[in-house]
Amino acid sequence: MLPKDYNFLEIEKKWHNEWLSGKYSEIFKFNEGDNDSEVYVIDTPPPFTSGKLHMGHVLNFIWIDIIARFKRMKNFNVLCPQGWDTQGLPTELKVEQKYKIKKNEREKFRNLCIEWTKEFIANMKSQMTMIGYIPDWSREYKTMDPNYWKAVQYSLIKFYEKGMIYKDKHPVHFCPSCGTAIAKAEIEYITRETTLNFIKFYLDEKSNEGNENDNEKNENFIIIATTRPELIQACVAVFVHPNDERYKHLIGKFVNVPLTDRKVKIIAENEVDINFGTGIVMICSFGDEHDVKWIYKYNLEIINAINEYGKLADLCGIYKGMKVEEARKKIIEDLNAKKSIVQQEKLNQNVGIHERCKKPVEFISTDQWFIKVIDSNDRLMEESRTIKWIPDYMQKRFKEWVENMDWDWVISRQRIFGTPIPFYYCEHCSKIIPAEIFELPIDPTLKEKKCPHCSNILSPAKDVCDCWVDSSITPLIVSKWLNDEKYFNKTYPVSLRPQGHEIIRTWAFYTLFRCLILTDKIPFSNILVNGMVFGKDGKKMSKSLGNVVEPNEIIEKYGADAVRQWACTFVPGSDTSLIMKDIDYGKRFITKLWNAARFIEMNLQDYKHENNHDEIFGKNLTPVDKWILAKCDEMTEKTDAALENFNFAVMKDLQNFVWHDVCDNYLELVKYRLYENLNRQAAQCTLHIVLTNLMRQLAPFIPHTTEEIEQNFNKNSDSVHSKGNFPKPLGIDKKYLDVENVVAIIEAIRKFKGDNKIKLSEEISRVKIYRKQDAAETKFIEECIIDIKKAGRAKEAEIFDSDVFKVECEK
Repeated sequence: MLPKDYNFLEIEKKWHNEWLSGKYSEIFKFNEGDNDSEVYVIDTPPPFTSGKLHMGHVLNFIWIDIIARFKRMKNFNVLCPQGWDTQGLPTELKVEQKYKIKKNEREKFRNLCIEWTKEFIANMKSQMTMIGYIPDWSREYKTMDPNYWKAVQYSLIKFYEKGMIYKDKHPVHFCPSCGTAIAKAEIEYITRETTLNFIKFYLDEKSNEGNENDNEKNENFIIIATTRPELIQACVAVFVHPNDERYKHLIGKFVNVPLTDRKVKIIAENEVDINFGTGIVMICSFGDEHDVKWIYKYNLEIINAINEYGKLADLCGIYKGMKVEEARKKIIEDLNAKKSIVQQEKLNQNVGIHERCKKPVEFISTDQWFIKVIDSNDRLMEESRTIKWIPDYMQKRFKEWVENMDWDWVISRQRIFGTPIPFYYCEHCSKIIPAEIFELPIDPTLKEKKCPHCSNILSPAKDVCDCWVDSSITPLIVSKWLNDEKYFNKTYPVSLRPQGHEIIRTWAFYTLFRCLILTDKIPFSNILVNGMVFGKDGKKMSKSLGNVVEPNEIIEKYGADAVRQWACTFVPGSDTSLIMKDIDYGKRFITKLWNAARFIEMNLQDYKHENNHDEIFGKNLTPVDKWILAKCDEMTEKTDAALENFNFAVMKDLQNFVWHDVCDNYLELVKYRLYENLNRQAAQCTLHIVLTNLMRQLAPFIPHTTEEIEQNFNKNSDSVHSKGNFPKPLGIDKKYLDVENVVAIIEAIRKFKGDNKIKLSEEISRVKIYRKQDAAETKFIEECIIDIKKAGRAKEAEIFDSDVFKVECEK
């Protein structure tokens, strides 16, 4: 028998143990020997090993678990592995802080990073289990493992063989705080107040000879507005719009750059915004992406004003060695001293910051490793349309990202804890030499080599890969791309890629690109996009805002199944706030379900479902019984269709069905039959079918509660989550849905009692039912008149023909 109270902490822990290592653990493992079942593969996101999950992780992994359990119950052979994105800058920073170790001790430093990461994985794995997320842990992977390194390095060598890897000095997004190049996708933009400085640039006298009257005011200077005067040392041109009447007469002339001894040309460019500042642009190397684009378009000189340490470079004269903010202040002072600043205005400006450290990024021209990606953009766009995006408008985000890419993917990072780039470079003959395949995995810094062309000692790549180089081959990793051709053909492309919308431009884009080039196939057929979880104040969770909610605290208070129901209130692709009342409702629903199951179990103690089931089911069921079974069929079809389309909000319909149709209505309609032994077996048979069906429909959503009820109710049964266990409709004639009007009568009686402060258990003298004589939906009222009287606690019930359906009650 089910106990009176549902002890969720005790029950959840019990089933975690059974699912992970007990008698039901095999259910969650992919069966390589099953050649009959259709395969369903989920490319689960490998979270960065930060040490703990946040509510966004919780949402994502609950959705994944719901789909995995559902597909398994639909008789699919489900492969749901779990991996870890282990390598990266945050770990390096933590290790540096904790162990006070310098990065020049490469191997020691890397080993400490590995130990740190293992500890964090254990913590995160425990949290995953707490929410009932049970992947196939026998297929766990980590991006720091040698076999993963090997796959990543092999993939890069294949890209090299296709002519898609190159080394070049090129302006890249660079984080001086972290000391590494970063991809555009790793940049966030914030709005901050800054100062727009209006600076005089004097026209060069020689270039203006004979044209003194070109300027209406006969001024010998122009004014340029800039928020970055510290880059004035790197000014290489001045741009104006060719149709700007104020300046078109100056095109082709030269101006002197303040605080320098250089002069630069005034050039016409159609993309200049004539409404910003004075309509004149100072082109520097490099202030923003426009500078990069225009400098290469016009083959302008590149002057690196800022170095990789975030300081002004040697060529900046008296300003060299100053940090950016310090140099900006000093240069403004010097410009003011020369009366070169004519005015200043406050301005709100979007500033790029590194998503990891939240510090400003710069454009710096350094030696980096690249993968050619721009040339593949048209193909990527075409292939992305063959993927089902959930929701479909997320494909537009992918499209916008592809269309706005300006240069190739910089894959090198100036770090240690990462996959080494498997190449050497010959400084003498300027050739890239890849490592041999048999050497993989390899750290080139540990193995000296000579150039096969000129015999000079090669320079090993000291950089490591961008973390997206690692994670962009997860579909290949879970499909054993390099290790098992038969397995790979069976599991690739994968069925589903679940991920957040904020990494469409990274994980989705790079995975599609890399896997397409390597296999000539798209990596996944469906991509399910979840939104972000904000605090209850509607803002992104942040310790500084005090709105962070820890998953463990919620689970310990409400239980995992309550949290899982909350996750079903989200619509794919949309951001939402954490609403605690939704979680509280989930907990109350479980209590309602538990009490209903307990009531049913108590009233079925003398019932054996297999005894005369066919006879009872075929002959003795009442219209009310067939109504709830028809409703059950309707709900089964709805749940099935919803989960096939990743519509998790169907859980709300299940809650309403259980709470209102089953508990409030059907149980009340059949209690008298159970208590008075009136057609008791038919009621018992129906209750058994309904509860068993419900446990299977609800199992993907609330796995702990359903497993506990199932094991108590159907003794010695298989797990409710067993393969092929999702219910099928019974085929009840849909005409019995018209019994709904009988339910409406009961609800009308309840309302009358409530309005008149009569207890539900008290009798009323009479209920008058007015029905449309010829209406099909009222034809069951006569057959159910006893049910109405008993469930409504009415001494008399009378039926009258009428033009409208209505119910009147008398005290």
